[in-house]
Amino acid sequence: MKDRPGRSCPLSYRYSQAVLTQGPALKVETLWLAGGLYGNPFALDTLIELFEREPGSKALVFNGDFHWFDTEAGDFSRINDAVLGFVAMRGNVETELVLPDARAGCGCGYPDWVDDATVQRSNRILERLRATASPLAGVERLAKLPMHLVAEVGGDRVAVVHGDAHRWPAGVSRRRRWLRLAGSRLRSMLSKVPA
Repeated sequence: MKDRPGRSCPLSYRYSQAVLTQGPALKVETLWLAGGLYGNPFALDTLIELFEREPGSKALVFNGDFHWFDTEAGDFSRINDAVLGFVAMRGNVETELVLPDARAGCGCGYPDWVDDATVQRSNRILERLRATASPLAGVERLAKLPMHLVAEVGGDRVAVVHGDAHRWPAGVSRRRRWLRLAGSRLRSMLSKVPA
């Protein structure tokens, strides 16, 4: 079942853990991460409006899958142009748009418990999106986007990946402990933010 389109992630999605030991690509006091915009122009407008209000040294990083439901050319171009005006990473959607692997389908890597109809629908959405994107100017820029990023935020190193860090080999238990610690620290920081 895992070899069928939409059920697996191609080997090209993999990268060495060493990429996360590189020097930071950006240094800021505040990092905003936007994952899974999925072509929603209303969410994009709101996100940018709120980000622009943020004071100080800052960056907005789109963590892949910013395209999906933007299957009309005008919507796709608008989302693409806006997102690429910030720091952007390539998710499976962007990867399969510009570097397609016929075995990947949408590249979603759906687990076995997701029904086949959902997987097939996702594959069809990707095909429609690819038909929209392929003739548009600027779409080739997506192929050059990284799938990972290292940032320094307020003096702390932050590694950002698109996808599932749990797919790394078993020898990364130290990193898993660090990820749990980072998640705990983030929850603590968020609990101090006024509503």
